[in-house]
Amino acid sequence: MKNYIKLIACSICVSFILGGCLGDEVGKESAEHQDELEYPEDQYESVLTYKGEGYDLPGGEKKEKIANEHKEEVVKATKEYLKKEYRTDVEVHNMVGNQDGVTVFYESTGPLHFYATAIVPIDSKNKKVMEDKVWTLEGEVEDAIRAALYVYLFEDEFKALDKQVEGFSSEFNLVGRTIESLQNVGGIGYMKPFYFTQSMDLDGAINPVYELYMKNPDASRDQLKRAYKPDLFNPKYFRVSIQFFMEYPKAAPDPKVLKEMVNTIESNSEIPKGTYSVYLHDNFVDKKSSEGVKKNSLSQSAPDYIIK
Repeated sequence: MKNYIKLIACSICVSFILGGCLGDEVGKESAEHQDELEYPEDQYESVLTYKGEGYDLPGGEKKEKIANEHKEEVVKATKEYLKKEYRTDVEVHNMVGNQDGVTVFYESTGPLHFYATAIVPIDSKNKKVMEDKVWTLEGEVEDAIRAALYVYLFEDEFKALDKQVEGFSSEFNLVGRTIESLQNVGGIGYMKPFYFTQSMDLDGAINPVYELYMKNPDASRDQLKRAYKPDLFNPKYFRVSIQFFMEYPKAAPDPKVLKEMVNTIESNSEIPKGTYSVYLHDNFVDKKSSEGVKKNSLSQSAPDYIIK
C-alpha cells in the first residue's frame, strides 16, 4: 500500500518534469490556431490566478476531510518528523488527501529555502491521524536540501539567473507561477516562479556539504563552502528547469521566443553551472494536476539539454 501512495505522491511533480518527455514533438500549434483550443473552466485556469485550488489526488476526498478536522495533529506530526529526521523547521501550507492519508505541502523556514512534501497516514475507520507513521518520498527531502545548498553557496550566480529570467519576462511578455501555487502544490525543492532546481544523490561535489549540514545545521556559509568539492562537479547531476507561460490568454507559445531564450542562456557565463531545460507554455494550467505542459507547449529539453 505504501508503494501505491508513493506513486500517487510522485504525481506532484509531473507538471514540472513531463515536458522533458515530450521534447520537440510539442509546440506545433501556431498563434492563429490558439483561439481554437478550448479549456473547460472547471479544469483549467490562468497561471496568473492559479494558487493550487482544485489540486487533486485519487481517492483522497475522505482522508482530506478527516485531516482538516484534525489539522493541528497533522501539522504537529509533520513538523516533528522533519525536525527529527532532517533537522529542518517548516511552515505547512496545504494538505491534499490521498487514498491512505494526506500529502502535506510545506516550506522550510531556515537559511536553506525549499518546498517539499510529507505523507501523514490516516486511519479513516477510527478517524485517527497516525502521527508516528509520517514518511517522505525516497530522496525527495535530501534532493531538496542539496538544491537549496547550491543556492546558498552560489548566491551571486543565482541572482544572475533571477535577473536573466526576469529580463525574459519583461522582454517577451512572459509570466511564471504564483508564489501561492508553489507553496500549496509545489513541493519539489528550491523553486521560484520561473524555475526550479534538482540536485541528485550522485552529486559528489555537494554531498560533503550535505553531510556537514546534516551534522551541523548551524554551520556557517564559509564552513559549508569549504566542504564543497568543485573538482567533482558534474553538470548532469544538477539541473535547472526554466518554466515560462505566455502572459496573454490567447497567445500561443512562440518558437522564436524559445530559440532566443535558449541562445541567451547558452551564452550567459554568469548563471549557475548545470544542465538546463527551458519550457514555454500558453497561459493555462490544469487545476487538478497543476500541469502546464499541453500539446502546444514548446521545450528545449531531453535529450537536447543546455549544458553549462
